[in-house]
Order: sequence, then C-alpha cells, then structure tokens
Amino acid sequence: MYSFNDFKFVLDKNHVLKVVESYYKIEDHETASKAYDDLLNLLQKNIQPVGLFKIEDKNREYDFETIKNCSKILYCIITLGNTVTESIDEMFKKGSFLEGVLLDAMSSSLLFEYNSQMYSYLFDWAAKEDLGITCRIAPGDGEIPIEYQRDIVERIETSKNHGISVMKGNAINPSKSMSYIHGADKELERIKMLHSCKDCSNLNCCIREVKQRIQRPYKQ
Repeated sequence: MYSFNDFKFVLDKNHVLKVVESYYKIEDHETASKAYDDLLNLLQKNIQPVGLFKIEDKNREYDFETIKNCSKILYCIITLGNTVTESIDEMFKKGSFLEGVLLDAMSSSLLFEYNSQMYSYLFDWAAKEDLGITCRIAPGDGEIPIEYQRDIVERIETSKNHGISVMKGNAINPSKSMSYIHGADKELERIKMLHSCKDCSNLNCCIREVKQRIQRPYKQ
C-alpha cells in the first residue's frame, strides 16, 4: 500500500469560469471573478488531499479489453477530504448559489488537476519497477461498471483512515474523491496516456454531477 501527498495547488481561473458558464448563467462576470479570488484561500484551507494506491497481479474480475494484455493492476484513490464538501453544502443552504457553484467547480477541477499530478508520479514510480501503465480507467467510464468502485475502495484498506467509503448506489464518499485503476505491464510502451474527457461516457463523473446538481433548481 502506498500514498502520495506531494500535490501542488494549481487552478486555472479562466477554465473554471468557462466550466461554470456551461451550466450556470453568470450575470456579472466581475462579481464572479472576485468571488473566485475570495474562495481560493477557503478552498486551500479546506482540503486534505491524499492519493492512495496499491499494485496487485491482475485477476479474472478485471479482464477488461483495455487492460487485456496487462499482468498487473494499480488500484488508486484520490480525495480532497470532506471539509470542502461541507463548505459547499453550507453555501447552498445559505442561498449563496454563485459561491457554492464556484467552489464546487473549483474543487472538482482541482481534483482532476491532482489526478494528473498523481498520474505523473505513478508513471515514474512504475518505470522504476520496470513497468509501463495505461491511462486512467474509472468505474462508470464505459468499460468498467460503476459497481467496481466499491471493490477498488475495499482493496485499498488504508482508505478507511481517510474517511473514504462507498455509499448506496456506488457513489464514493467524500464526493470530491475518485477511484480508478491503471493497467501495468513490463511490455507496455512507456508513453504517458492521459484520460480523455472528450471520449468519456461516465455519468457518475463529479464534473457531470455538479452540472446536474445546479441545473435542477434552475431548470424551468
């Protein structure tokens, strides 16, 4: 069992605001920009990021096409912790919808940024073990059923120490978390292959989740 904590806090303001605008009408861009700036410090204070992973020989349960030629699997989890989710929920309860939407989108974007950082770490870690790794494959992405989320979390026993669990409907808790795998093998070419959101069909993605969550109150 391994952990990764060396995350660098990096967010692209323009990207976050564009994501928000895709599902929430920003009436005043100057106000939204200032709210984003004000929330940065809150976000940084309210996250406890950690990446967890373990490597095992591939078993028959994971004999999916994408990793068919892989002899091993890296089981992975990243979480921002529960405090930031509580802060988001509190903003919505108070009626601070713009701030809630922004903080939700900021934390989701940060989670994916941390996923990219962890991928770079895992790529180098695997290379030292004389292994190549595939891109990220997450439960619900289309190839691996969402039910496998529970299996990944249970395989990484230390996830309990960070308050990570799987709820009814196979949703991961805290919500700003993700579980996924990488196939690994000595014969895999050492080329970094990031996950493609464009081709992803994961309806349980936290980016899609926040869109649906905000659209509901405003849908006419």
